[in-house]
Amino acid sequence: MELKDRPRYLNALVAARGNGLIKVITGMRRCGKSSLLALFRRYLTEHGVAADHIITINLESYAYADCTSQQLHRHITEHIAGPGRHYVLLDEVQLVDGWERVVNALHVDEDVDVYLTGSNAHLLSSQLSTLLSGRYVEINVFPLSFAEFLDYTGETDRTAAFARFTRYGGLPPVVDQGTNQALSGTVLSGIYNTILVRDIAQHLQIRNPLVFNDVARYLADTAGSPVSITKIEHRLRSARRPASTETIERYISGLTDAFLFYRAQRINAKGGDYLQGLNKYYPADLGIRNMLLGYPTGDFGPLLENAVHNELVVRGYDVQVGKMDDLEIDFVATRLRDDLTCERKFIQVSASIMDERTRAREFAPFRRLGDAEGQRMILTLDPFGLGRVDGVDVVNALDWMTDEEDR
Repeated sequence: MELKDRPRYLNALVAARGNGLIKVITGMRRCGKSSLLALFRRYLTEHGVAADHIITINLESYAYADCTSQQLHRHITEHIAGPGRHYVLLDEVQLVDGWERVVNALHVDEDVDVYLTGSNAHLLSSQLSTLLSGRYVEINVFPLSFAEFLDYTGETDRTAAFARFTRYGGLPPVVDQGTNQALSGTVLSGIYNTILVRDIAQHLQIRNPLVFNDVARYLADTAGSPVSITKIEHRLRSARRPASTETIERYISGLTDAFLFYRAQRINAKGGDYLQGLNKYYPADLGIRNMLLGYPTGDFGPLLENAVHNELVVRGYDVQVGKMDDLEIDFVATRLRDDLTCERKFIQVSASIMDERTRAREFAPFRRLGDAEGQRMILTLDPFGLGRVDGVDVVNALDWMTDEEDR
């Protein structure tokens, strides 16, 4: 299949090339990590690196099913062909126990530039923090953003494209199925089940996958709402699938470690200090969310909010939920600019603010903010009533998602 360019991530790899650090590419399964390695391999060959100086190993291949760390090290060193720097590209490296010792040895003993991919944050972080602490840089890869989705599909009708994007999501193998819901559903179910089996179940020793799936569905169903562990516990008990608080928390950690969900913590919007409990969780891909819920129809607001949250994450923002007494700001998003100054946005999301009561509700938290520094925005699908109003930028959400300057 033809490789589709993903310049954001390829440029990050190119910029990190030869910097003396191990490059660790993370993200959920089938989001495009393997394709990114293939794009980078193509870049290297196009820029003068000999093919025999690029060692690529996909550890999901059956050929490496029983590969030990010693065998992996021997295989790589045997393929180092003479003098000059070699590039080692290891896909799904967490599948080999002790991989971090292999990578550390290569980093110390050989003239190599190492690139890894992995699909489980817990396994990677626990192993990276041992031998490789301070020796690596992490590059996060996400499902296609809406702007990438338009480029990938060639869609020109943004409204129709956004409807498709919010229904089937942005995982490339799913996008490749077009609008065929049966095929898309099959691929999404396969991806989810692979993540459950390969990246979560063994690590967490899940004894009852039905309970785990109930927790995943609950998070998908309540995306954009505060999550109470106690409510999940009561819901499971009423369904005669009791689970302890500790088990539920462990399952939620497994879902975030496998990059299936993002957590947005609550903060005091004025002071910035974190508040305890009632975090929000957002599915990393809307197709996975809809698959878990049986492709529901109805209120579009939560889908738009989820899409905006994920877009902020892709753009490198740290995203929290802002609280001020009885009022809430959907997102408080911060990131460091290239000059190391802090950029902050306060964002409200509403499918429409044409109704006066809705408009008043969305503007109310901004008045409570006082002189807190940061851009104030309302993102909406409305085509009218846009512009700056009382210090707040009212912006069409699709315009914002496809704005080159803000990426």
